[in-house]
Amino acid sequence: MKKLLLSVLALTICSTFVFSQTKKGDKLVGVSFGSVSYTNSDSKTTYSNTPTIYKTEGNSFSISVNPNVGWFVQDDLAVGGGVSVSFYNSKSTTSNSSSTTTTESKYNQPSLYLSPFARMYFSGSASGKPFVQLNAQYGVAGGKSTSKTSTGSSSETTTKPKYDYNAGVAVGYEQFLSKTLGFFFSIGFNYGKSKTSYEYRPSTGTGYDYTSENSRFYIPVNVGLQAHIGKKGK
Repeated sequence: MKKLLLSVLALTICSTFVFSQTKKGDKLVGVSFGSVSYTNSDSKTTYSNTPTIYKTEGNSFSISVNPNVGWFVQDDLAVGGGVSVSFYNSKSTTSNSSSTTTTESKYNQPSLYLSPFARMYFSGSASGKPFVQLNAQYGVAGGKSTSKTSTGSSSETTTKPKYDYNAGVAVGYEQFLSKTLGFFFSIGFNYGKSKTSYEYRPSTGTGYDYTSENSRFYIPVNVGLQAHIGKKGK
């Protein structure tokens, strides 16, 4: 009987120990794994109506970091926000077999987004809990592209964002690794819109401006680490 009571007490303490991570007043501090990618490409294109062969060689690099912080305003409900900082850079060289002229193109794009969210956890086991998250994102992504031929002509296009936002919902699961650390994954459905203006300026001739509007549906998949900090750091 004594052993049974001790076992029940230990299980109760363990459950409280784990589930205290989502109590009112606790804090969430986490980061989605920043995506880092490097691509080296080499393409060759032929057409049925011409013997000319078109070749493009290039490489690109991108990286993003997505930290976030939230507070449990009530048991199992956290609200907060995050930022997403990313950078993209690419360089390519284009040529064709009918000409000695080559064209070198460069493009870089930094971006910054603000991301408020609300996350609701549901009953789970002593080792983890499923959740639903509402999120939104607003930010800007500028950039500049340049193109230069081996004959000396060149052009530059400057990107000037007007707005870029999206909102959606995600479902996920967090596996508690300890009292203060969890690993989570989620999949969602988002809708977004953006508007961007461009200024095209050639080295010779007259430049012009143009505007592009875009709407999109997409399915974001996220994995990351989440720290749970209790009241007064406990």
